[in-house]
Amino acid sequence: MRISLLLLLLCSASMTIAQTAVSLRIDHKAGQEDFGTAASWTTVLGEEVEVDRLEYYLSSFVIVHDGGMETPIDGAYVLADAFVDEAHPLGQVSGVENVEALKFNVGIDAENNHADPAQWPADHPLAPQVPSMHWGWAGGYRFIALEGGAGINGVVVHEIHALGDDNHTPGEMEVLASIEDGVLMLDIEADVLGFYQQLSVGSGLINHGENGEAVLVCNNLASHVFRTPGANVIEAVAHDRFDFTLIPVDGGVRVRFDAPLLESVEVELLDILGRTVGRLDLPAGTRTHALLDVNPGTFLISITSNGDRQTRRWIQG
Repeated sequence: MRISLLLLLLCSASMTIAQTAVSLRIDHKAGQEDFGTAASWTTVLGEEVEVDRLEYYLSSFVIVHDGGMETPIDGAYVLADAFVDEAHPLGQVSGVENVEALKFNVGIDAENNHADPAQWPADHPLAPQVPSMHWGWAGGYRFIALEGGAGINGVVVHEIHALGDDNHTPGEMEVLASIEDGVLMLDIEADVLGFYQQLSVGSGLINHGENGEAVLVCNNLASHVFRTPGANVIEAVAHDRFDFTLIPVDGGVRVRFDAPLLESVEVELLDILGRTVGRLDLPAGTRTHALLDVNPGTFLISITSNGDRQTRRWIQG
Protein backbone atom coordinates (compact mmCIF):
# COMPACT_ATOMS: atom_id res chain seq x y z
CA MET A 1 0.00 0.00 0.00
CA ARG A 2 2.78 2.40 0.96
CA ILE A 3 4.80 1.43 -2.11
CA SER A 4 1.82 2.05 -4.37
CA LEU A 5 1.19 5.43 -2.75
CA LEU A 6 4.86 6.35 -3.14
CA LEU A 7 4.84 5.39 -6.81
CA LEU A 8 1.70 7.47 -7.33
CA LEU A 9 3.33 10.48 -5.69
CA LEU A 10 6.50 10.04 -7.75
CA CYS A 11 4.50 9.81 -10.98
CA SER A 12 2.53 12.91 -10.02
CA ALA A 13 5.72 14.82 -9.24
CA SER A 14 7.25 13.69 -12.55
CA MET A 15 4.23 14.95 -14.48
CA THR A 16 4.41 18.29 -12.67
CA ILE A 17 8.12 18.68 -13.44
CA ALA A 18 7.50 17.85 -17.11
CA GLN A 19 5.17 20.82 -17.50
CA THR A 20 6.78 23.68 -19.44
CA ALA A 21 5.47 27.24 -19.63
CA VAL A 22 5.00 28.56 -23.17
CA SER A 23 4.99 32.17 -24.39
CA LEU A 24 4.51 33.71 -27.83
CA ARG A 25 6.72 36.74 -28.49
CA ILE A 26 5.64 38.93 -31.41
CA ASP A 27 7.98 41.43 -33.09
CA HIS A 28 5.99 43.75 -35.34
CA LYS A 29 7.56 44.87 -38.60
CA ALA A 30 6.63 46.83 -41.70
CA GLY A 31 8.36 44.86 -44.42
CA GLN A 32 11.89 44.46 -43.04
CA GLU A 33 11.80 47.60 -40.87
CA ASP A 34 10.66 47.89 -37.29
CA PHE A 35 7.06 49.05 -37.20
CA GLY A 36 6.74 52.54 -35.77
CA THR A 37 10.03 53.86 -37.14
CA ALA A 38 8.24 55.84 -39.87
CA ALA A 39 5.12 57.99 -40.02
CA SER A 40 3.75 56.20 -43.08
CA TRP A 41 4.26 53.05 -45.10
CA THR A 42 3.68 51.95 -48.68
CA THR A 43 1.54 48.84 -49.14
CA VAL A 44 2.06 46.17 -51.79
CA LEU A 45 -0.66 47.95 -53.81
CA GLY A 46 1.48 51.10 -53.84
CA GLU A 47 -0.77 53.07 -51.47
CA GLU A 48 0.72 55.22 -48.74
CA VAL A 49 -0.90 54.54 -45.38
CA GLU A 50 -0.61 55.64 -41.78
CA VAL A 51 -1.63 53.22 -39.02
CA ASP A 52 -3.04 54.77 -35.85
CA ARG A 53 -4.39 51.62 -34.23
CA LEU A 54 -3.88 47.93 -34.89
CA GLU A 55 -4.98 45.35 -32.33
CA TYR A 56 -5.96 41.75 -32.95
CA TYR A 57 -6.93 38.54 -31.15
CA LEU A 58 -5.47 35.05 -31.60
CA SER A 59 -6.78 31.86 -29.98
CA SER A 60 -7.16 28.06 -30.30
CA PHE A 61 -3.41 27.44 -30.23
CA VAL A 62 -1.92 24.05 -31.09
CA ILE A 63 1.82 23.35 -30.98
CA VAL A 64 3.08 21.11 -33.81
CA HIS A 65 6.19 19.29 -32.63
CA ASP A 66 8.42 16.21 -32.73
CA GLY A 67 7.53 14.89 -36.18
CA GLY A 68 4.02 16.27 -36.58
CA MET A 69 2.59 15.63 -33.12
CA GLU A 70 -0.02 18.21 -32.08
CA THR A 71 -0.53 19.47 -28.52
CA PRO A 72 -3.38 21.96 -27.88
CA ILE A 73 -2.90 24.79 -25.39
CA ASP A 74 -6.31 25.04 -23.79
CA GLY A 75 -7.69 28.42 -22.79
CA ALA A 76 -4.92 30.50 -24.36
CA TYR A 77 -5.76 33.93 -25.81
CA VAL A 78 -3.52 36.66 -27.18
CA LEU A 79 -4.47 40.30 -27.61
CA ALA A 80 -1.65 41.84 -29.64
CA ASP A 81 -0.98 45.52 -30.22
CA ALA A 82 1.21 46.35 -33.23
CA PHE A 83 2.71 49.26 -31.29
CA VAL A 84 3.80 47.03 -28.38
CA ASP A 85 6.21 44.14 -28.90
CA GLU A 86 5.86 41.72 -26.01
CA ALA A 87 5.74 38.09 -24.92
CA HIS A 88 2.25 36.67 -24.40
CA PRO A 89 1.97 33.74 -21.91
CA LEU A 90 0.00 30.87 -23.48
CA GLY A 91 -0.01 28.26 -20.72
CA GLN A 92 1.84 25.03 -20.07
CA VAL A 93 2.56 21.90 -22.10
CA SER A 94 4.37 18.62 -21.55
CA GLY A 95 6.23 16.24 -23.85
CA VAL A 96 7.27 18.98 -26.31
CA GLU A 97 10.91 18.81 -27.43
CA ASN A 98 11.30 20.12 -30.99
CA VAL A 99 8.72 22.72 -32.03
CA GLU A 100 7.89 22.78 -35.74
CA ALA A 101 4.98 25.20 -35.98
CA LEU A 102 2.14 26.86 -34.11
CA LYS A 103 -1.45 26.58 -35.31
CA PHE A 104 -3.92 29.26 -34.29
CA ASN A 105 -7.20 30.91 -35.15
CA VAL A 106 -7.90 34.58 -35.73
CA GLY A 107 -10.26 36.06 -33.15
CA ILE A 108 -12.19 34.29 -30.41
CA ASP A 109 -13.95 30.91 -30.36
CA ALA A 110 -17.74 31.10 -30.57
CA GLU A 111 -18.29 29.88 -27.00
CA ASN A 112 -16.35 32.78 -25.48
CA ASN A 113 -16.98 35.32 -28.23
CA HIS A 114 -20.49 36.01 -26.90
CA ALA A 115 -19.73 35.65 -23.18
CA ASP A 116 -19.57 38.49 -20.67
CA PRO A 117 -16.15 40.25 -20.77
CA ALA A 118 -16.62 41.24 -17.12
CA GLN A 119 -16.22 37.61 -16.03
CA TRP A 120 -12.48 37.71 -16.74
CA PRO A 121 -9.76 39.07 -14.42
CA ALA A 122 -8.69 42.61 -15.29
CA ASP A 123 -5.34 41.45 -16.73
CA HIS A 124 -6.90 38.78 -18.99
CA PRO A 125 -6.96 39.44 -22.78
CA LEU A 126 -10.75 38.94 -22.84
CA ALA A 127 -11.44 41.43 -20.04
CA PRO A 128 -12.81 44.89 -21.01
CA GLN A 129 -10.19 46.94 -22.85
CA VAL A 130 -9.54 50.63 -23.49
CA PRO A 131 -10.15 51.34 -26.32
CA SER A 132 -12.82 48.67 -26.44
CA MET A 133 -12.24 45.37 -28.24
CA HIS A 134 -15.77 44.16 -27.54
CA TRP A 135 -18.52 45.04 -30.04
CA GLY A 136 -21.49 43.82 -28.01
CA TRP A 137 -23.44 40.71 -27.10
CA ALA A 138 -24.56 39.92 -30.64
CA GLY A 139 -21.34 40.77 -32.44
CA GLY A 140 -18.93 39.61 -29.75
CA TYR A 141 -15.32 40.78 -29.78
CA ARG A 142 -13.52 42.81 -32.39
CA PHE A 143 -11.19 40.20 -33.87
CA ILE A 144 -9.16 42.97 -35.55
CA ALA A 145 -9.24 46.73 -35.04
CA LEU A 146 -7.34 48.46 -37.86
CA GLU A 147 -7.54 52.25 -38.06
CA GLY A 148 -5.49 54.82 -39.95
CA GLY A 149 -5.20 57.24 -42.83
CA ALA A 150 -4.18 57.14 -46.47
CA GLY A 151 -3.27 59.55 -49.24
CA ILE A 152 -1.44 62.85 -48.84
CA ASN A 153 -0.94 63.59 -45.13
CA GLY A 154 -3.16 60.61 -44.31
CA VAL A 155 -6.37 62.62 -44.64
CA VAL A 156 -8.36 59.73 -46.15
CA VAL A 157 -9.69 57.59 -43.30
CA HIS A 158 -9.74 53.82 -43.32
CA GLU A 159 -11.17 51.84 -40.41
CA ILE A 160 -11.91 48.13 -40.21
CA HIS A 161 -13.36 46.44 -37.14
CA ALA A 162 -13.63 42.76 -38.07
CA LEU A 163 -15.89 40.49 -36.05
CA GLY A 164 -18.11 37.44 -36.41
CA ASP A 165 -17.87 33.74 -35.59
CA ASP A 166 -17.41 32.87 -39.28
CA ASN A 167 -14.16 34.86 -39.29
CA HIS A 168 -12.55 32.62 -36.65
CA THR A 169 -10.07 31.81 -39.41
CA PRO A 170 -7.44 29.06 -38.95
CA GLY A 171 -3.77 29.72 -39.67
CA GLU A 172 -0.35 28.28 -39.02
CA MET A 173 2.99 29.96 -38.34
CA GLU A 174 6.52 28.66 -38.26
CA VAL A 175 8.25 29.89 -35.12
CA LEU A 176 11.74 30.15 -33.71
CA ALA A 177 11.68 28.19 -30.44
CA SER A 178 14.11 28.53 -27.54
CA ILE A 179 14.22 28.09 -23.76
CA GLU A 180 14.55 31.30 -21.75
CA ASP A 181 14.60 31.02 -17.96
CA GLY A 182 12.70 27.76 -18.18
CA VAL A 183 10.05 29.17 -20.55
CA LEU A 184 9.53 27.74 -24.03
CA MET A 185 9.67 30.98 -26.01
CA LEU A 186 8.13 31.00 -29.48
CA ASP A 187 9.42 33.97 -31.48
CA ILE A 188 7.58 35.29 -34.52
CA GLU A 189 7.61 38.40 -36.67
CA ALA A 190 4.35 40.07 -37.72
CA ASP A 191 4.50 42.15 -40.89
CA VAL A 192 1.86 44.86 -40.54
CA LEU A 193 1.84 45.37 -44.32
CA GLY A 194 0.44 41.85 -44.61
CA PHE A 195 -2.92 43.17 -43.39
CA TYR A 196 -3.06 45.24 -46.60
CA GLN A 197 -2.62 42.30 -48.98
CA GLN A 198 -5.20 42.95 -51.75
CA LEU A 199 -6.72 45.65 -49.51
CA SER A 200 -7.14 49.06 -51.16
CA VAL A 201 -7.77 51.97 -48.78
CA GLY A 202 -6.64 54.93 -50.90
CA SER A 203 -10.20 56.08 -51.53
CA GLY A 204 -11.27 55.71 -47.92
CA LEU A 205 -12.94 52.79 -46.23
CA ILE A 206 -15.05 52.10 -43.15
CA ASN A 207 -16.15 48.55 -42.41
CA HIS A 208 -17.50 47.57 -39.01
CA GLY A 209 -18.84 44.07 -39.49
CA GLU A 210 -18.43 40.50 -40.64
CA ASN A 211 -18.25 40.76 -44.44
CA GLY A 212 -16.21 42.26 -47.25
CA GLU A 213 -12.96 43.81 -46.07
CA ALA A 214 -13.52 42.33 -42.60
CA VAL A 215 -13.19 38.85 -44.09
CA LEU A 216 -10.14 39.92 -46.10
CA VAL A 217 -8.15 41.25 -43.15
CA CYS A 218 -8.95 38.12 -41.11
CA ASN A 219 -7.72 35.94 -43.97
CA ASN A 220 -4.66 38.16 -44.31
CA LEU A 221 -3.86 37.80 -40.61
CA ALA A 222 -4.12 34.04 -40.95
CA SER A 223 -1.96 33.81 -44.08
CA HIS A 224 0.09 36.95 -44.84
CA VAL A 225 1.25 38.52 -41.57
CA PHE A 226 3.39 36.07 -39.59
CA ARG A 227 6.85 34.84 -40.53
CA THR A 228 9.90 33.31 -38.87
CA PRO A 229 12.35 35.91 -37.52
CA GLY A 230 15.11 36.57 -40.04
CA ALA A 231 13.26 34.99 -42.95
CA ASN A 232 13.91 36.41 -46.41
CA VAL A 233 10.74 38.22 -47.43
CA ILE A 234 9.95 38.59 -51.09
CA GLU A 235 7.71 41.59 -51.64
CA ALA A 236 5.07 41.62 -54.34
CA VAL A 237 5.80 43.99 -57.21
CA ALA A 238 2.84 46.02 -58.44
CA HIS A 239 2.36 45.95 -62.21
CA ASP A 240 -0.36 45.50 -64.79
CA ARG A 241 0.83 42.32 -66.52
CA PHE A 242 -0.93 39.70 -64.39
CA ASP A 243 -2.39 38.95 -61.00
CA PHE A 244 -3.33 35.67 -59.36
CA THR A 245 -5.11 34.11 -56.42
CA LEU A 246 -4.55 30.82 -54.59
CA ILE A 247 -7.35 28.31 -54.12
CA PRO A 248 -6.72 25.38 -51.72
CA VAL A 249 -7.38 21.91 -53.18
CA ASP A 250 -6.73 18.39 -51.91
CA GLY A 251 -2.99 17.87 -51.71
CA GLY A 252 -2.01 21.34 -52.80
CA VAL A 253 -3.22 24.61 -54.25
CA ARG A 254 -4.62 25.90 -57.54
CA VAL A 255 -3.09 29.07 -59.00
CA ARG A 256 -5.75 31.08 -60.82
CA PHE A 257 -4.73 34.07 -62.93
CA ASP A 258 -7.09 37.02 -63.35
CA ALA A 259 -6.92 36.49 -67.13
CA PRO A 260 -5.18 34.09 -69.54
CA LEU A 261 -1.44 34.79 -69.53
CA LEU A 262 -0.23 36.99 -72.37
CA GLU A 263 3.25 35.47 -72.10
CA SER A 264 4.97 32.63 -70.32
CA VAL A 265 5.80 32.87 -66.62
CA GLU A 266 8.11 31.07 -64.21
CA VAL A 267 6.54 29.72 -61.03
CA GLU A 268 8.73 29.12 -57.98
CA LEU A 269 7.74 27.35 -54.79
CA LEU A 270 9.90 28.55 -51.90
CA ASP A 271 10.09 27.58 -48.26
CA ILE A 272 9.62 30.15 -45.51
CA LEU A 273 13.35 31.01 -45.63
CA GLY A 274 13.14 31.88 -49.32
CA ARG A 275 14.84 28.70 -50.59
CA THR A 276 13.54 27.26 -53.87
CA VAL A 277 11.95 23.82 -53.45
CA GLY A 278 10.25 23.64 -56.85
CA ARG A 279 10.14 25.47 -60.17
CA LEU A 280 8.11 25.22 -63.39
CA ASP A 281 7.25 27.26 -66.50
CA LEU A 282 3.69 28.01 -67.61
CA PRO A 283 3.02 28.94 -71.23
CA ALA A 284 1.05 31.90 -72.56
CA GLY A 285 -2.69 31.27 -72.47
CA THR A 286 -2.65 29.52 -69.08
CA ARG A 287 -5.53 30.54 -66.80
CA THR A 288 -5.19 27.99 -63.95
CA HIS A 289 -2.62 25.47 -62.80
CA ALA A 290 -2.64 23.10 -59.82
CA LEU A 291 0.40 22.49 -57.62
CA LEU A 292 -0.16 19.05 -56.10
CA ASP A 293 1.59 16.49 -53.88
CA VAL A 294 3.17 19.20 -51.71
CA ASN A 295 4.23 18.26 -48.18
CA PRO A 296 2.64 20.22 -45.31
CA GLY A 297 4.34 23.49 -44.45
CA THR A 298 4.45 27.22 -45.07
CA PHE A 299 5.54 28.36 -48.53
CA LEU A 300 5.89 31.33 -50.83
CA ILE A 301 4.63 31.07 -54.39
CA SER A 302 6.50 33.52 -56.60
CA ILE A 303 5.58 34.08 -60.25
CA THR A 304 7.87 36.00 -62.61
CA SER A 305 7.40 37.33 -66.14
CA ASN A 306 10.03 39.49 -67.88
CA GLY A 307 11.43 40.65 -64.55
CA ASP A 308 8.04 41.42 -63.00
CA ARG A 309 7.29 39.28 -59.96
CA GLN A 310 4.36 38.72 -57.63
CA THR A 311 4.47 36.59 -54.50
CA ARG A 312 1.84 35.06 -52.23
CA ARG A 313 2.26 33.23 -48.92
CA TRP A 314 0.58 29.81 -48.74
CA ILE A 315 0.12 27.30 -45.90
CA GLN A 316 -0.31 23.68 -46.93
CA GLY A 317 -2.16 21.80 -44.20
